[in-house]
Amino acid sequence: MKRAARMVGLLLCAHALPLMAQTATITVTAEGAVAQAGPAAYPSDARLSAVAVAAKVDPEAYILGAAWLQPALRRDQLRLRAGIEYELGAIRRQALGSENMPLGETAAAFQAWISARPITGRRTGVALDPARLEVTPAEDWPVHEGDTLFYPRRPVDIRVVGAVDKPCRLPHVPLQDARRYLASCPASPAADPDLIYVVQPDGAVFAQNVALWNRDLPRPLAPGAWIYVPFDRHAIAGAADEAFNRDVADFIATQLLSDEGWR
Repeated sequence: MKRAARMVGLLLCAHALPLMAQTATITVTAEGAVAQAGPAAYPSDARLSAVAVAAKVDPEAYILGAAWLQPALRRDQLRLRAGIEYELGAIRRQALGSENMPLGETAAAFQAWISARPITGRRTGVALDPARLEVTPAEDWPVHEGDTLFYPRRPVDIRVVGAVDKPCRLPHVPLQDARRYLASCPASPAADPDLIYVVQPDGAVFAQNVALWNRDLPRPLAPGAWIYVPFDRHAIAGAADEAFNRDVADFIATQLLSDEGWR
């Protein structure tokens, strides 16, 4: 009798396990220009579209600048920022040793700026338009416990940082080439004269040649884009590796569109 009862119990548990798996939930948060902000429970197999639809994204939200924040990405981004900070320190020390004061001062100022940037966990290159996600399964990625979808308001400016006299926030001009913004945000003598990096609001990063001898076709910026003016690759050789400037641009791509924390 006891054996039969035990068998029945095991069978009941076996049938219950699939049900428990089906009802498991995760917590995902929506922030910014949404009607249903805050954390909410979703099935463990939920995808981006489920969160975006449930959040009721405001029609005025700036979809191009929307961000998917994943705690799992924070460690790698923290390491990336730490590496950039270390190399900027090395650039400063090398510059002081060779009495290149403009380079040393610019490196120190930018090191302080980078150190103040938050680690967001943003995953770049992901479309977060609710309507598009619902009809494009290949882009409708699974979400995970602790993820956040952030929908900003549409900005009206662009930002210029890096090897410049000081960071700039400039009015966005429709269809204006990225390099034309530099006239309003003077580069430091430490800047690379041949190249800039454009970081669009969705996190896409592009290198753009800007010298007379290698100039690329114009690249218009979307509202909320960044221009990173890189350090002269010849001046920083020996203190930073060849990927330094691209690493900086990739880190900037993880930042969110908001009025706080960039100056």
